[in-house]
Amino acid sequence: MVPNKLKLSNFTSYGTNVPELDFTSFHMAAISGQNGAGKSSLLDSITWCLWGSSRLGDSTDQLIRLGQQIMFVEFSFQLDGHLYTVKRQRVLKGGGTTSLEFLSGSASSPQAHNLTEGTIKATQQKIIDTLHLTYETFVNSAFIRQGHADEFTTKGPSDRKRILADILGLAHYEVLEEKAKEKVKEVQTKLQLLEYQLLEIEAELSQKEEREKALSEAEKEAEEAEKELKQVEQRIKLIEAEEKIISVKIKSLEEAEERIKTAHKELEDLKLQISLKERSQSEYQEVLKQRKEIEDNFSKLKGFIEKKKTLDSKRSDLITVKDELADLQKVIIERDNKRNQAITELQVQIKKLQTETEQLETQNKHLKEHKDSCPTCGQAIGIEKNSEIIKKNSTAIAEYDASIKEFAGKLDKFQKFVFPESIQAKEKEQVIETLEQETKDYQYLTQQISTLGHYENLYLKLQQAETAVKTQEEAALDLKKIYQTKEEQIKKEEQTLEGLEEQQKQFLEIRNKIQAEESVKEELAKTVSEKRGKAGEAKQLVSRAKQLEGLQEEKQKNKNKLAEEKGAFEELALAFGKKGIQAMIIESAIPEIEDEANRLLDRLTEGRMKVHFETQRETKTKVAGEYGTIETLDIIISDEMGERPYEAYPGGEQFRVNFAMRLALSKLLTHRAGARLQFLVVDEGFGTQDAEGRARIVEALDVIKDDFEKILIITHLEELKEEFPVRIEVQKGPTGSTFEVVGI
Repeated sequence: MVPNKLKLSNFTSYGTNVPELDFTSFHMAAISGQNGAGKSSLLDSITWCLWGSSRLGDSTDQLIRLGQQIMFVEFSFQLDGHLYTVKRQRVLKGGGTTSLEFLSGSASSPQAHNLTEGTIKATQQKIIDTLHLTYETFVNSAFIRQGHADEFTTKGPSDRKRILADILGLAHYEVLEEKAKEKVKEVQTKLQLLEYQLLEIEAELSQKEEREKALSEAEKEAEEAEKELKQVEQRIKLIEAEEKIISVKIKSLEEAEERIKTAHKELEDLKLQISLKERSQSEYQEVLKQRKEIEDNFSKLKGFIEKKKTLDSKRSDLITVKDELADLQKVIIERDNKRNQAITELQVQIKKLQTETEQLETQNKHLKEHKDSCPTCGQAIGIEKNSEIIKKNSTAIAEYDASIKEFAGKLDKFQKFVFPESIQAKEKEQVIETLEQETKDYQYLTQQISTLGHYENLYLKLQQAETAVKTQEEAALDLKKIYQTKEEQIKKEEQTLEGLEEQQKQFLEIRNKIQAEESVKEELAKTVSEKRGKAGEAKQLVSRAKQLEGLQEEKQKNKNKLAEEKGAFEELALAFGKKGIQAMIIESAIPEIEDEANRLLDRLTEGRMKVHFETQRETKTKVAGEYGTIETLDIIISDEMGERPYEAYPGGEQFRVNFAMRLALSKLLTHRAGARLQFLVVDEGFGTQDAEGRARIVEALDVIKDDFEKILIITHLEELKEEFPVRIEVQKGPTGSTFEVVGI
């Protein structure tokens, strides 16, 4: 199989806008990128598309990009000069569905021939038959995975045999051996069961006459019990009819009793309603007595509320003006701080200039009195230099005086300046004083409103009382009439309950009679069932007697047949064991591995190194006075220096042996599966190799590259990827993973 093109969507870390990977544009390429970028996912997409499996096993839904519903992969490949295309899709919606298509030719070509079968299972098998490769065979041959290259050479002989058995798929024969042994146990169990059954048949045939007599007695006893059971059932029917009549009477009386309970509850409700009406009427009358007080105080309350509404607006204005004053004061403080800072800085500048002026004047005075010496160092100077310094100092003094006057003017302006905010603040303070005077009665009004507030509810009650007193009185009279009617109704119903107790007593007596008869009926029914059961068992045993003789002969034949099967399965278990077919297959595979490994080593080492397998060696100790031989699988390595152990060779030579051995095992596996190894993937964890080791890897790949149609090398190392002209550079961004083919 030679890869042709790969398309994928929402596969693991890849999104929807992933470019098509065209394998036809290169022979060997490195898949590079950071860890977790999605390098290995490209290879997982191929195996999932072809076989529905990946490194995650059969957990397909875990491969779908997080948050997405549909995953799709399309992969085309060349096989024996013919193009094939496989398309596989997984949809999460509705519990999850998978679709699989297999085409001969390109999917976009109108000449493509559909090879898809009726079911996914049948289509998958057709793909495997076409490739001559299962998923396990492919990954164990085409993939050289991290930590597996030296797995065969560094293990001991027994582990090498185990690894070789795994590669050759000999575990299948171990399964067959185990199944054959299980069949032996299964047949042996059946034989023991048959022997036991034959003994049981003989025992049953010896009791035939005794069981016929037991059958006759059991049938007679069952008939007598059934006759007595019918009599009891008739008595129960008569008693149940009487029970039904009394039950109807009791139900009617119980309904009357329930109506009385309901009526009593209604009387309690009426009492409460009457009490509430009378209480409301009393409250209304009390309110009417306080009419003048309520009306006067309510009038005062309204007046206070109106005045407070007027003051509320001014109070709001007062709060607003106070907030504005606070903001102005904050600005004034900030500006005053800045002014003070500026004044301080000006005063410092003036003081500094005054000090420097005084120093220069002192120098000039010294120079005028001592014209031949420097005022700072005391050295002798000429008259011209003296005059020059005095002139320079005088010029500086004049400049300093001008600066001092300028700074003094600024200082005076700063000190006399009045901020506009200060004027506004004074205006606000006057407004606040006026508003506080106008709203001085606000607290008094608030207190009076709080004191007289309950008169508002009393005034409403007064208005209600004027119209509701008469209505409440009439309602109370109506409720009292209804109460009297209910009492009369209860008395009538209670008269009908006088016979309830007697009826209930009769009902209990009848129920007791029925229970007693039911107990008798239950016992008789058990007796009938037991008698009929015994009669049935006896009848069945009697009828079986004629069949048992034929059954005895048939089971004897089965016993003889099972004995033959047991012998056959014992022979198969021996043949499928490690010393049978498995040993023969390993023996036949070793020359093929040795030849292929030496062919590759010859190219990798220019004919310097060879490997040889020894399957037997002499024991280290004597048995019965002589050395014997034991089964082994030793690897003998030789070069121009002779034979040496694997560990004695340097790292570069060990790598070449490992690499040749691994490729030989891969080719053996694909050859035995009926396929050719045309596609190679190397994922050998190059991060563990030093610079020299990585160079050996590149050298080895260069030597064997013509043996394969396509080679892919997975790496995340910058220094290694540069060794390959063609690279598939994988990157992971906010929208998912993507790649770019570089160097074509």
